[in-house]
Amino acid sequence: MRIKFVLGIVLFGFGAGAHAQVLPEPPALELPVGARVRVRTQASKEWIKGTLAGADTGTIALVPEEAPPLGANQLRLPSEGVTELEVLTGRKSRWLPGLLVGSAIGVAAGLDMDVDPVQCEFDDNYFCSRASAVVAITATSAVLGVLVGKLIKTDVWTPVALDALGPPLETGPRAGLGLQPVPGGLGVAVSVRF
Repeated sequence: MRIKFVLGIVLFGFGAGAHAQVLPEPPALELPVGARVRVRTQASKEWIKGTLAGADTGTIALVPEEAPPLGANQLRLPSEGVTELEVLTGRKSRWLPGLLVGSAIGVAAGLDMDVDPVQCEFDDNYFCSRASAVVAITATSAVLGVLVGKLIKTDVWTPVALDALGPPLETGPRAGLGLQPVPGGLGVAVSVRF
């Protein structure tokens, strides 16, 4: 009796351990409809930018930026022809390049400024030393470069793995039967598609 009990616990323990290790398959990626995307295909190396209308493993549908707002404006691309898909995830300012360009211009302008240790006491158009000219002009130009760089924004694109898209939409005739929650209970749902 003890052997059966111990054997039962051991087998139950292995079964529970094996059951706990089974991980569910991760859900397919669902891109938000209406998001700004850009697509590159095998036929064209240029980016096609637009608004996402739908995506699955079979097709990527988008409304191109230059498309008319009404009518048949969707572009449907087969997924196997798409080489890259990216989603717009934000915008960032260009303050660092502005700082670098402004500083470089400031150094060049500071080296070209008029320097006269005698005239600088009476005339504001002269600097007393080359170092003071470079520092003053570089600081001013760097601040202006940062301000201009903050105004210039660029898009931040995040790549999307094409194999993470959801399954293709089924086409062709299909019929289905299922239960659907309705107020006050359950109802029967019948679907037929041709």
